[in-house]
Amino acid sequence: MAGFRVHFVTAAGMGGVVGTTLLQGGILEPQGVVIGFFLATLGGLLPDVDADNSALLGTGMTMAALIVSFLVMFRYSDHHTVVELLGLWLACYLLFKWVVFGIVTRLTIHRGLFHSLPAAVLAGFLTIMVLHHLFGWANRLSWLGGGFVLLGYVLHLLLDEMASLNVFGIQGVRHSLGSAFKWRSPDLIPTLGVYLALFLVFPMLPDPAGLWEDLAVSRAWPIF
Repeated sequence: MAGFRVHFVTAAGMGGVVGTTLLQGGILEPQGVVIGFFLATLGGLLPDVDADNSALLGTGMTMAALIVSFLVMFRYSDHHTVVELLGLWLACYLLFKWVVFGIVTRLTIHRGLFHSLPAAVLAGFLTIMVLHHLFGWANRLSWLGGGFVLLGYVLHLLLDEMASLNVFGIQGVRHSLGSAFKWRSPDLIPTLGVYLALFLVFPMLPDPAGLWEDLAVSRAWPIF
């Protein structure tokens, strides 16, 4: 698979490019570009929560926990003192780093269902719901946030497949080809579970509030 640095730089870079393009088109404000950058980076790290490499997993999940913790802290910045915000940040960091990701790593295998397109879409959907219902973001901004996570996630899957195809100079096509950019897992139960989750979550998503129409006519297209 592609290395951690490749995943991180690609997701962060594309998040910045897409965010800047949306800024030019009047879709995002400057602060939205920064948040989109972090969310795309987070999406680029999420598939490796099932990684076998403990060093890779530790680094990736530390960065993901940091991003989530800062988002939570920003959400409540107007209602608490600095000391309270720092305590909130630390609590969120410890929760995600040692509890949430700890449970996930124990229940998953590397290149399992987390490395799949339905998992990427589900991550985007869940991000939309969390941003809208938990953080109180507006409908359009929540959808954009979910889109940034989906962008980073899909880029991760594509990079892993490119590594398997010898794009990065590895000798020969690797046996892992087709194990990342896929629509299902060899195990039927998890596959049915993720598709059922998509079916249940989709009707609960907030209305995009004309986002698609605005994207279609944005003055940022074309960007050159």
